[in-house]
Amino acid sequence: MESYSSTNSSFLQTEIRKICKVRNAIIGLFIAMFLLCYGFFFYIFLDKWTAASDKLTFFYKSLPLLSTLFVYFGGLFGGLSWFVYAKNQKFIIALRGLNSRDLDIYQRYTRRLVRIYATIAPYLFQEHELVFFPFFGSKKIPISQIHRIETKIIQNHRGPNSFRIYFYNEFSKIHQVTMNQRGAFDFLQEQLLEENPNLSIIARNH
Repeated sequence: MESYSSTNSSFLQTEIRKICKVRNAIIGLFIAMFLLCYGFFFYIFLDKWTAASDKLTFFYKSLPLLSTLFVYFGGLFGGLSWFVYAKNQKFIIALRGLNSRDLDIYQRYTRRLVRIYATIAPYLFQEHELVFFPFFGSKKIPISQIHRIETKIIQNHRGPNSFRIYFYNEFSKIHQVTMNQRGAFDFLQEQLLEENPNLSIIARNH
């Protein structure tokens, strides 16, 4: 990891702690949901087991179902917990790998957001590349390859609007990203223009 100034180092460590705190809270919620779901069926089993005349037979008959439910709920919520951990860890590793210039960009990005808690960003500027964090893996696009972007505001009648940007090279679309905050949407365009003043920006519906 690059040697940062004391201010940048403090910001980075604070940001990572906040992200880890939210990650752990989400994983804790999944664990609680597992205990609640499995505990509900286990409570029903205990209630019927207590009332059964032949408790041993009832136990052996119920064991396959209890085991199946344990594996099902454990796999479901365990998988979700692993996904949240892996996705956050991938972002934290990328964040720690930023140089001072890119960390300054990220810090300016966070100031544009309205947020109660820290979450992983939909993109990072890293050594003249844009790094995206989709559901699986990550995607890097050299900024020099981006010739045009198109922007779109998605009207959600039952919730806040979403903001989408389509990236094009000289020939075709190469990626798209959707954001939930106007600040992230505007900042991405402004920073790309700063990196490439000749970038063409086309607004689809605004």
